[in-house]
Amino acid sequence: MVLILLAIFAQAPDTLAPTRIEPGDVLEIVVLGEEELSRTLMVMHNGLISFPLIGDVHVDGLTTDEAANLLVEKLKKYFTHPAISVILKSPSTPHVSVFGEVLKPGAVEYQRGLKVTDYVALAGGTTHRAGLRRIKVIRIVSGKPVVETINLASVIKSGKQDQNYELKSGDWIYIPSRFTINWATLLQAATLLVSLVNLYIIIQND
Repeated sequence: MVLILLAIFAQAPDTLAPTRIEPGDVLEIVVLGEEELSRTLMVMHNGLISFPLIGDVHVDGLTTDEAANLLVEKLKKYFTHPAISVILKSPSTPHVSVFGEVLKPGAVEYQRGLKVTDYVALAGGTTHRAGLRRIKVIRIVSGKPVVETINLASVIKSGKQDQNYELKSGDWIYIPSRFTINWATLLQAATLLVSLVNLYIIIQND
C-alpha cells in the first residue's frame, strides 16, 4: 500500500519551467574578450560564487540568463560593454542518499524537481518496519548539517505537500524503524520475574 501511494505522489518535474541554479551546481562562466576572467565555479551551499573583481555573488534561484545579466551589471564598473555567457554543468554531487528502512538503500540519482516521496519511491519504497512519522532530511547549509523531521505518514494520508518539499543535490534521507514490541522477549522477562517472585516466597516460608 505504501509503495502504491508513494508512486502516486512521485511526479516528474515541470519540463517547461526554467532551470534554476542551486547550491552544488557547477557553472561555466565565459567572459567574451576577457578570457583570463572566464572560469568554472561551483555554487557554494550559501548560494554564492566568488568571481574576480566583484567578489561574492548570490546566484541561487536564478536562471543562467539572469545570472549572466547580474554579472554583466556588476562588471560594468570595470568594462564598458561586458558580454558574459553562463552555462550550467552537472552538479558536483549528483545524487540524494536514502538510508534506513527502504528496500534499496544508497545513492539515488539526483533529478531537479523531485521531492522526498519521489526519492523514497526511487529507493524501492519503505519496508514494513519503517517509521514514517519521523523521517529525517539532512542537508549541509553554510558548511553545517541541518536536520529536519518530516511526518511522511501525514503526507501520504492527507495529500498535503507542505512537508513533501523538493530536495537538493547532496541531501540525505533517513527512514528509522518504528517502535515495535518484542512479545517473545517480553514473555521471557515476565516468566523470569514470576520465577523470581516464587523463589522469594519459598525462601520466606522456610
